[in-house]
Amino acid sequence: MQLALLFSGLPMSFDLSTYLARIGLDAHPTTLDGLKRLQAAQITSIPFENVLPFLGEVPDLGEDRLWRKLVLERKGGYCFELNALLSQALNALGFTNQRVLARVRMGDSEGGVRSHQAHVVTLDGSEWLLDAGFGGQAPASPVNLTTADEQPIRDQIYRMRFDAAESEEVLERKTSDGWVSLYGFDRQSPKQVDVEAANYLCAKWPKISFSSSMKFYRLTDNGWISFQNGLAGFTSNRVKTTRTIVKQSDLTQFMREDLGLGYGDDQIGAIAQRLAAMQDRDPIV
Repeated sequence: MQLALLFSGLPMSFDLSTYLARIGLDAHPTTLDGLKRLQAAQITSIPFENVLPFLGEVPDLGEDRLWRKLVLERKGGYCFELNALLSQALNALGFTNQRVLARVRMGDSEGGVRSHQAHVVTLDGSEWLLDAGFGGQAPASPVNLTTADEQPIRDQIYRMRFDAAESEEVLERKTSDGWVSLYGFDRQSPKQVDVEAANYLCAKWPKISFSSSMKFYRLTDNGWISFQNGLAGFTSNRVKTTRTIVKQSDLTQFMREDLGLGYGDDQIGAIAQRLAAMQDRDPIV
């Protein structure tokens, strides 16, 4: 595979034109509308997934390795990978941005360890939260940090709230049961060593589910595709259907055709084998 890449003529480090082609954009985003298209395009084209942690590996955050994996090999990743690639694109496009580490809450009153990475972009006097790596709960477009008003994004509603007790800005999503806090962050810029440590923790710590639960998420034009531990969901125009996917043949078709991921037979087989074992232990009802 690597020899094929070496002789393909494609760049082996970040190249803006190749990146934009990977996510299906034919223009350089420079405005707020362009920033919104950029985030949605990446989430649509490069799925959220945790294949490597699920198979016992720690993702390599080196820029060249991320480029090969996410762009040339057409695989996905989780927040530390996806938002690192997004940051390179923002820098190449000239957007002023700051990396932040967040504490995931998922409805709790406070977060745990800093296990999520996102970005704050300053544009025309306003600040925007950009996140292409939080999976199905996250907004498809940037969230305005300079207002506490409700912000409709596609078929969801979000808002920002400042938590004085934790000194964090908190992203929340409106549900039928009320507002759910997704994650909170402060503005202290992390060092790369902090990000590397958080990445290792996410991949290896049993208290974080990436090593024990297989997840996929991809935004689509009319909805999204989700997957957790053998149960796939297909939502289109607010209508959801589900399908159990455990066998290697079904998983291969799902990962390559529905998600557009470039994983080989060996890795897909290893995922299927572990999912089958999980299904035997705890069947999907």
